[in-house]
Amino acid sequence: MDVNDLHPPDDYSHRFFIWHEWIQANGPLTSENVFDYFATSMFYDKQSNNQVLRMQTIHTGMPIVNEAEELRRFVGIEFAVVHAEPPSFFVIQKRERLSPDEVRPLAAYFVTNNRIYQSPDLYTVLSNRLLTSVSALQSSLDILRKHRPDYTPRSGFVWPIVDSSTAEDGAKKRDAETGDASSVISQARPTEEPKKQQNNMLLVNAMRATALHSKMSFTTTSAAHVENATTETPVAAPMRSSATPAPAPQDTSTKGDSTAAIQDATRAPPGAGKKKKKRSWINT
Repeated sequence: MDVNDLHPPDDYSHRFFIWHEWIQANGPLTSENVFDYFATSMFYDKQSNNQVLRMQTIHTGMPIVNEAEELRRFVGIEFAVVHAEPPSFFVIQKRERLSPDEVRPLAAYFVTNNRIYQSPDLYTVLSNRLLTSVSALQSSLDILRKHRPDYTPRSGFVWPIVDSSTAEDGAKKRDAETGDASSVISQARPTEEPKKQQNNMLLVNAMRATALHSKMSFTTTSAAHVENATTETPVAAPMRSSATPAPAPQDTSTKGDSTAAIQDATRAPPGAGKKKKKRSWINT
């Protein structure tokens, strides 16, 4: 597509025309002189049927009584005032005449507050509106991309969306609840003071009783352990002054028995023992 198709050279939709000196010389705009004012602007086509008709009558000196009827005899580009609200608003149409009764509109111009503007075509209006919408969407998506929450495998990207009305209601309810709670607390404080003191005294007495019981149980258990230790501990042997170790204590009863057995063994001859008595048989 050619660039000239998108923005043709005769597209002056971004410009306007105003001539203060002409307005001061000819007075405010009316339905009769608005076209003369429009003919001085860059929107006017010097090769239109209107210009040809004016050039034909410029030398005769006779004004054109009914220009619209005269233009019906021509075929080609012409301008016509289609709407007039003097002195602030006028609409001028550029069109192509195909026959005395058939015309095809090409462009429109409007005059407001002595300024002439070209009306945009449908393509320009739609393209500008779409461009504005896309630009707004792009800026919104950029803002959302900067403030998007962290990704979680379980829920993905979750946006904390809260309705403003519900949030305001919740804040009001919380304020009311806090106010009621503070009032209830302020009312209950005078009655709670004696109860608090009574509870503290009960707690102190319970702690004292627990400490006394634990102390008594500890003293009885410690005394029992001391008595068991004194009964089970042997008498300590006297300390020796020499560095040689003392012989292990031996039991005297067992020692005496062993010595007596040894003496008996030495006195008796080997193989001696008690003699067996011979049995005698009595014959009857």
